[in-house]
Order: sequence, then structure tokens, then C-alpha cells
Amino acid sequence: MVEQYGWAGQILRVDLSRSTVDNIHTMGYADRFIGGKGIASRLYWELVSKGANAFSPDNHLFMINGPLTGIRATAASRWVTVSRSPLTFPEQYSCSNLGGYFGAALKWAGLDGLDIYGLARKPVILLIEPGARCTFEDATGLWGKNTFETIAILQGKYGKNVSVATIGEAGERLVRFANVICTGGTSGSKGFGAVMGSKNLKAIVVLAPKVTLPVARPDDFKQVIREINALTIGEASGRYHNEVRLDGVKKVKPAYCYGCLGVCRRGLYRSDSGEEGYRINCNSAFFYRSLEIAKTGTKGSATFHATQLANKHGLCALQLSILCKWLPKAIRSGAIVSADSVLKPDQAGTSEWIQALVDMIINRQGIGEVLAEGNRRAAKEWGVSELLEGITSQTGTSNPTGHDPRLYLALAPIFATEANFVTSQLHELEKPIRKWMEWNGSDGKKGFLNTEKLFRLARLFWGSEGAAEFSLPEIKGATAAHLQNRAYAKENLVACDWFWPINYSGNAALGTGDPTLEPRLFSAVTGENMDEIGYLRSGERCFNQNRAIFLREGRQGRQDDILEERFYAHPYQKASGFIADFNPECLVPGPNGKLVSRKGAKLDKEVFEQIMDDYYQAFGWDVESGLFKKDSLENLGLADMIPELERDCYIS
Repeated sequence: MVEQYGWAGQILRVDLSRSTVDNIHTMGYADRFIGGKGIASRLYWELVSKGANAFSPDNHLFMINGPLTGIRATAASRWVTVSRSPLTFPEQYSCSNLGGYFGAALKWAGLDGLDIYGLARKPVILLIEPGARCTFEDATGLWGKNTFETIAILQGKYGKNVSVATIGEAGERLVRFANVICTGGTSGSKGFGAVMGSKNLKAIVVLAPKVTLPVARPDDFKQVIREINALTIGEASGRYHNEVRLDGVKKVKPAYCYGCLGVCRRGLYRSDSGEEGYRINCNSAFFYRSLEIAKTGTKGSATFHATQLANKHGLCALQLSILCKWLPKAIRSGAIVSADSVLKPDQAGTSEWIQALVDMIINRQGIGEVLAEGNRRAAKEWGVSELLEGITSQTGTSNPTGHDPRLYLALAPIFATEANFVTSQLHELEKPIRKWMEWNGSDGKKGFLNTEKLFRLARLFWGSEGAAEFSLPEIKGATAAHLQNRAYAKENLVACDWFWPINYSGNAALGTGDPTLEPRLFSAVTGENMDEIGYLRSGERCFNQNRAIFLREGRQGRQDDILEERFYAHPYQKASGFIADFNPECLVPGPNGKLVSRKGAKLDKEVFEQIMDDYYQAFGWDVESGLFKKDSLENLGLADMIPELERDCYIS
């Protein structure tokens, strides 16, 4: 028997209705889809019908590892959760990417993931043990408890090193933006906490000791890790993010995901009041800050408490962030009269206000009954949907404000074609350009990524040097396709978006990283040969598969590949404090590196259509309809999807 590396070889299929388990053989999928998002999406295509309701027993919840999970392959021990999302508007396929130790523990227990469906007769815990053993434990006594209490009780019962994925009251009461919360503060969004709640699944407990998993080519593995470290270790690399900075809040200790160097600075923090919580320097840690500053002039205790409330009760902090931007306005306008006595808009920014808001939502009391349905549904119910313009996507998921197609033309097709949260795709371009802005905005005194190095980076990581000529529409569609292929390949592995790709580095003489590191790491671990072309091809295959899912769930190709009107109607000003600080004139490189200002720019509709023509051509789709061509699917190894797509007229 040939020894297998990277993959455990099986995915556990759990039928909660019958309390039975079965196996899916991973290797029947790994050759084409690698792992993570690729395999999870394929299982979704095969097992979730297009008419399934997110809260139906027939909906499946997939938790899938990549071949690098559980191995000290730097910042690549992650896992994804895929299901029909109750958060999106309308309900549709969605994916969440998580870190921590839970995915690694699943691999150590002998599993590449879980496929969970059905409805348990009463609250239940899945207990996973080494050898891929699964038993069903009664969770009746845990129902109604928050995530902190649940994790503490389960650690007391099974040991402090046990890995837990659980839900709080929000998931139990089917709040559409309920999260899955794991030990160590890991959080998974897209409403999948509510999917668990709809199945009476309170928690998944993985009781598996850490195992040193073998790799196929140890010498190659060590060499790739040395190269990764050389590019990333040390502040001079420019790879490290800022620490969380809030008044009266200090870091207790680092809390990195398994196998990671911690460039994100993730850690356990404590406020002066003694409250503790896990933080990373992103929106979830700061979503309440602007309101607190406006109300009290400080940025500390209330902001810290707000994120703790989200994690404690299993709510999505990003959705609370959106809610805090429009709800006070709606109350002031009189659209939500019944809320004024409890949620006085002039008290927004205090700990008491956010506490009252969260309590109403998780208990579905008062206006909380409507708010629990998510931002899009609630705003529509009260007739104030216009208040959401610019702060959330049409599907109801977060709309990142630090990335804008008026500034970066190559991002236009991503916003137009992706129905879900697209930050990992936007980061492929946005993170390096921020480094360039840092250099340019300081006259070269800060940073290292000058214009010449940025063009080299574009050639290596964005498909061509022309991708860095931001004012021109030419090849921007092909650039978007390249960015999406790389981002999808990353989520197949599953690699961390905060760390990968290593496209820039101050430790390198030329300022750029190496685009072959991911496939070389994959090859060293699994023994399966893969080069950069094959790596990007795996991303393209997964992206096309997901495009097919979106079409099956209601999208109609080019006629639905559109942008919000604001991108055409309103001039671009500034996207974030960073751009305001380092690039107030919104400068970007143009032809031959000449700087061009995008301040005040609007996206021309004819330019957008030109970019989309180029985009469809890059994928080999029909340009007029934006639908598949049969030969493009065959070339990607997706011929088995053609009969269903042809039947439903999704192939031109």
C-alpha cells in the first residue's frame, strides 16, 4: 500500500436525523479540487439542491481541511465552512475561512472534514476522537448557554486542550448572522452558527492529541520553510500588521493559529476592567470605535466590550458593524419608533447601548425580532434600504470600504461577479498597493515597495506589468481573473489571507516574494508535483465550479454581473484613514509609472463593459452572455458538470 501524505483520506458524513455516520473518500475529490473550498464547493454542488432552504434539514454544513492543515506549513493550517447561507439575501452558497486549532485537531483525529446534515431530535454534541470515531452526546443542558460558558464546560469535561466549535444563543434562535465560535476565539461568519442551530447541533468537540504528521519530501519541505522565513521574519520584511490599540487595553499573550509566525499579531487582550478577549487588527476589533469616540471622546472599553459581546453570544461583528452605521439614523428618522425608548440614538457609543442592542437581537425581543433577520431584510422591512448604500453589498454581506473599483479598475469584475464577501480576493491587489502608497506618500522615507518594484510584483503575481497601470482599462479584466484564480487556489490549500501570498518583502533585494512557494509547499507535503501554472489552474477550476453554483441558484450571467449605481454616479474621494494619511490625492501608477490621481473619478459604464469583455475572454466564457462554453469546462476537467448546466441553459 502506497503511503498517503497531506490528506487523512476520509471526510465524515454525519446524519443528525438518524444519528449515523458514514465516510466520503477524500481522494475521489482531491485530485481535481485539492481541499478546502475546492472540495467543499464540489460536495455542495453534488448534495445541496438549488431549492434547499438554509434552515432545512436537507441543507448540508461542510467543514473541510486542506492538505496542509495540521502540519507546520506556515500559516496554512486552516479550514473552511460551506453551506447555504441564511445571511445572504437571497439565501445562497457561501464560504467562511477559519484558523485556530480546530481544523488541525480534525486532521489529527484522522479526518479531512465533516459533512453534517439532517436535524437532531434534541440538542446534540458531536464528539470526534482519534481514528475518526464519532459519537453523539446529549447537549440539552448546554442549550441556552453562551459560547464562553459552553466552551468552559466542555473543556472541564473533556480536558483543557480539547478543540470546540460551538454556537451561542444567536445560533440557537436562528439569528441570520450567527457565527460559529471555536476555542481560542476563532470565529466563522456567513450565518453558519444559525445553520448549526437549525440542526440542533450545539457543538462539535474534537478530542485528539497533537500529532506530528509526516510529509512526503522532508528535505524539500525544510527548504521551502527556510525560504518563507527568509522573506517574512523580522519587522524589516514589512509583513507584520499593527497591534490592536485601544485605550486601557493591553495584550496578555500571543494567540497564533497552529503553525503560524503570527504576522497578524493575534492575541489575548485584557481591558482595565478585567474583561478578556481575543483580538486581531481588523474590523471586528474596532467596529464600535467611531461611535465610542463620537460619544465619549475615547476609544477603549466600549469598543472592546462590543467585540466581546459578539463572540460571547455568537454574532458576526462585521454585521453588527453595518448595523451600527444605519440603525441610529433609522431611529432618528422615525422609521423605527418603538426602538427609541430602549436604543436612544444619542447613547450609541456607550457600552450600555451595544449591550441593549445585542440583548434584543439574541432574545428576538422588540425590534430585535426584525434585526435578527439581518441588515438587508430589516432595512427592507422598515423601508429604509437606502441607508445601506455603500456599507453593505446587495446580498447583505459586508462591503469592504478600503477597496474600490473607481480607484482600482481591476477590482470591478470581482465586485460584479462575486455574491459573497470578497476581501481575500481584493487583498491580492490592495495589500501591495498600500505598501506602495506608504513608500510614495513618505517620499521614500517609509516602506520599500517603490514603483519599479511594484511593476515587477504585478508581472509576477497579477499576470502582467500592465496590471499596475491603474488608470487604463486594458487587460484589467484578465487581471481580475488572475487575482481570483490565485485567491481561490489559496482557499483550496487552505492558506491564510493575512500571510499569503508573499508577494512583497522588505527582506528581498528586489522587494518581491516568490509566486511558486505555495505549489512547492503543496508538493513537498503531499508528494504530488505541482507548479505555479497547476496551482493557478486549481483556483480557476474552483472558481468556475462556484460560478456554476451561483448560476444554478439564480444568477443569469452577464445581465447580473453588475455594479451598484454609486460607482458610476458618485465621485471617488477616499476609502480609509490609511489612504487619507499617505495618499490624500488618491494617486496610482499609470502608463510607464507616471502617477495619476483617481480623486473624484467615477467608473464609466462603457469602460466597465470593456473590462468585462476582457474578463469573460480570460476565462473562456461567452462574452455576450457571460455564460460557460463547453470547451472551457472540459479544459478544466469539469466535463461532468456539463449535462446539468446544458439542461438549465447555462452553457452558451
